[in-house]
Formats: sequence, structure tokens, C-alpha cells
Amino acid sequence: MKKFICFSVVFAFTCNLMMSQPINHSNGGEYLKRIEYNVLHSGATDDEHMYNLEHKSVIDRLFFGSRNSFVEFVLEDTPEGSNEATALRIIKKQNDNSYELEVMRLQNLLDVYYEKLMHVVSEKTTPIFAPFWLSSAVSSETKNRINEHNKEANSLKHSDELYKPYRPEPIKLEVSRELAEKLHEKTSMLIDNFKGVGTPLNINGGFRVTFRCVVDDELWTLSVHYPDNRTVLRLSDLFRQIITDSIDGKMDETKYLKLPDKILC
Repeated sequence: MKKFICFSVVFAFTCNLMMSQPINHSNGGEYLKRIEYNVLHSGATDDEHMYNLEHKSVIDRLFFGSRNSFVEFVLEDTPEGSNEATALRIIKKQNDNSYELEVMRLQNLLDVYYEKLMHVVSEKTTPIFAPFWLSSAVSSETKNRINEHNKEANSLKHSDELYKPYRPEPIKLEVSRELAEKLHEKTSMLIDNFKGVGTPLNINGGFRVTFRCVVDDELWTLSVHYPDNRTVLRLSDLFRQIITDSIDGKMDETKYLKLPDKILC
């Protein structure tokens, strides 16, 4: 019994030591790692005015709307590749502390995302700034139209209305606290220990993965273009498999409960 306890302590110590080591990214594309506040306006009563959405991409907003979730994952391929994007998020419900898994797949990325949604968002949310010499030369009617556009652009900045028509219908499943917290733990460890080494390669095309989670009052994000690190790829593959199994109706939670332990430890 003493030997078993001793072995467990040594294993746990070794595991934590391994997880504290840098997860080096080299021979891949550029990356962005950001830690910021999760909530900007605690007194707000709706998601659009509560959560920090300032640095979320168009593809993030397309999948996740105006809420930051317990765990989020996006894999965005190119039109030359699979021409699709897939996403996963785990929502922690405050009313009963249960967890809900949502998975989505956006097919025909070129048409829906690049040729439609990106243009709509840019057109509707980009303010018009006229230099003084020009503003003094235009008519009052034009000035009023510019002012109205800018007011609407500001109101739509955090609104979900532009994204809803393009959002694929999510598949929703209840998951256990154990699985949700394991995936959250591995996601936060990956982001915390991720480190860029050297300089990025100039890569045209290739896929991008984004990992995001809420840690206390912070929102942690890691977005990597063409990752080369084994840990990043293994966690990405795990999320992708969960997405595929959920879409195919083959989601078996027991299959994944032990898998996260093999990724970073």
C-alpha cells in the first residue's frame, strides 16, 4: 500500500513537471496568444453587452455568437483544402452547474464565409471617418447619412444579428462535469505553456486552430496557423474527433474520459 501511494505521488509530480514545460512551436506558421478580461460590463443583462468580444474573429463570432464559453475550439481550413470549418464549445450552465457540448460544421467555406459573411460584416460594422476638409465640403444630407451609418455600425459591433443567418445548426449534448473540466484543464495548460521558438515560416494556405477558455475572470486564447507541435496537434485531433462523433451520432463520453490524460502527461 505504501509503495502504491509513493508511486502515485511520484507519478503526479512527474506529470505536473512535464506539463509545466514549454510547448514549443517552431517550423510552423504565425500564432497569437492573448489573455484578457472575460467580462467587460458586469452589470449588463444580455450577452452582447456583457462579454469581451473585442478580439474575436468573424469565424469565432459566426460559431459562438456573443458569448464566451467555458471551452471553445475552431478549426478553419482553406477553400483549397476541405473548404470547411468546424467548431466545438462547452457551456457551463450557471443555474445548475451542468455542462452542454455544442458542435458545428460549416461547409462551403468559400461561399458562405469568404464571399458573403466577411463582406457583410465589413460593410455593416466599419465606421466612416471623413477628414475635416472633406466633411466641410459635403452636404448636410451626406453628413446625416454618415452619422446614421456610424451609429448603426457601433450598435452592430457586438450584435449577433449579422451572424445568425449564416450559423450552422448546432448539435447539443449534455456532458459530464468530469469530461468538461478535463478538456478545460488541458486547454488552459496548452495556452499557458505554449511558446513560439525562432521565426514563423511563410506559409500560404494551411489550416488554423483556435483554442479558448475562461479561467477565473480572464479569457485565454491561442490561435495557431499551421501548428507543428505534437501536443497542439493531438489536442486538436481530440476535439475534431469529438465533433465528428457528435455529428455522426456516435458520441460516447467514456471513450474520451481517459484520452485527455494522454495528451499532456
